Amino acid sequence: MIKFLDVKNRLQTERYAALCLFGNDSWVKRRALDNVCQAYRVEDDGFGVDRLESPSWEDITLACLTPSMFSPVKLVVCDGFVLPDAPARLADFKKRLADLLRQSDGSFCLVFLADSDKQFAGIDGLETVDCNRLDKSDVVKWIIAFAKRQGVTVDAVCAERIAAYCLADMSRVAVETQKLIDYGNVTLEAIDALVHRDAEYAIYDLSSAVAAKNASKAMEIYRGLVARGEDPRALFGLIYNFYRRVYYVKTSGFSGEEIASYLGVKPGAVNFARETASRYKPMQLKRALDCLSQADARLKAFVDENEVMNILILQLISL
Repeated sequence: MIKFLDVKNRLQTERYAALCLFGNDSWVKRRALDNVCQAYRVEDDGFGVDRLESPSWEDITLACLTPSMFSPVKLVVCDGFVLPDAPARLADFKKRLADLLRQSDGSFCLVFLADSDKQFAGIDGLETVDCNRLDKSDVVKWIIAFAKRQGVTVDAVCAERIAAYCLADMSRVAVETQKLIDYGNVTLEAIDALVHRDAEYAIYDLSSAVAAKNASKAMEIYRGLVARGEDPRALFGLIYNFYRRVYYVKTSGFSGEEIASYLGVKPGAVNFARETASRYKPMQLKRALDCLSQADARLKAFVDENEVMNILILQLISL
């Protein structure tokens, strides 16, 4: 198996008859496929790459064995290919695919896009590429390497701040990093001024101050959010969702990926919740949810929004 961060270097020295790009991050898959195209010097312009949607085995075979008119290597990309479920049929498919790959003389590269590599395991001639969401440390490495390729030095502290502000979401990380490089000076000050902080990060920042029982900082963060135009009721909703997430992380026993899937949030948001959860006991978080429920009732009764939020923040600090 090849890790996403290693795929570009591996393709500079090795060639593969088939690859399976698998994982749950569409941005990572797209970038991995871009790396494959670059390595084989193929333009993904509608002519150089043969894209097959939910193909049959016959479609795949024909595409691989038909020479490309535009490049020395035919790149065949299969998206949505469904492997047989029955063990006997799956074994037969693997044998036929291995036979096809043994016929390869370097004239084609077959690429499968998949959610999992499970059924592709053990196929001779096929290599898998892990395109799952990157953890924060890998995102930091990517930022540093990406900037270096453009002649810009980004230190680990700055890279970590970019990753944190973007919740380690690579689609945002890539855009914000390029913006900073174009600006010409990647410093902490430039990051604070230019990188849009995900609302989830702002709430994490607030919750960190609350967990540290730093009332003045917590109030400063809340007032700053209101001053920049955030609606107090919307902020309440974000705080409620965040503490509910923290409670689930603390008590459920599910993995971060499972919680992110169940709650429909980014994995980075769950990572922030996990960091906050480590500072509380389960009963304290239960009391936090009770405080949030009371604040919700007061907001629905049209009590002054800022008064409700100020009291809520002080209640959370006193847990």
